[in-house]
Amino acid sequence: MNSLQTIAEKMDQAIITSRLNSLAVMMRTDHSERLERIVSVLNALPQGAYLIGTGPSTVRIIRLSVEEVVLGRSATPLEKSADAVVDYEIHDAVYLGPYEVSKVHAKIVRTQGSSGWEFGVCDLGSRCGTYVNGKRIGAGDTCHPLSHGDLISLGASHTSTFLMVIINQHDAIEDSGGN
Repeated sequence: MNSLQTIAEKMDQAIITSRLNSLAVMMRTDHSERLERIVSVLNALPQGAYLIGTGPSTVRIIRLSVEEVVLGRSATPLEKSADAVVDYEIHDAVYLGPYEVSKVHAKIVRTQGSSGWEFGVCDLGSRCGTYVNGKRIGAGDTCHPLSHGDLISLGASHTSTFLMVIINQHDAIEDSGGN
């Protein structure tokens, strides 16, 4: 076996082991403790709209304070770089190659509506699609409206996901102790 094959075998095992270990850590934490941590973070957020990453490659909080936020990923060594600028990169390049997220996948848009800010998601011609609450949205100029609690997925496996969250001034969450 040559040295690159050996490295590839070690990488494969390390990737699988790290993913399984990450899941094991999550599952060892009590459900009510996990909820308590999440509630603490949500209560600490200032008023505004957010995309909260819920997938293994999207865990982060993105404040939607500008008119447009583009989601995508970096080019792999086997690809040409994208011509567009991506605001937030999703790291879904399992095995150093793309999985489901396109280099320029989707954008979240913010517009002023009659009763405040309105939000939408537009698929930017991605290869694997953009989904809202499990349903694929069309690509093109028309954006799909977003509401508080909508789940956005970049790809059909629903592993690169974000939750649309709108925090209002009086939205403090009481800790229910997991009930």
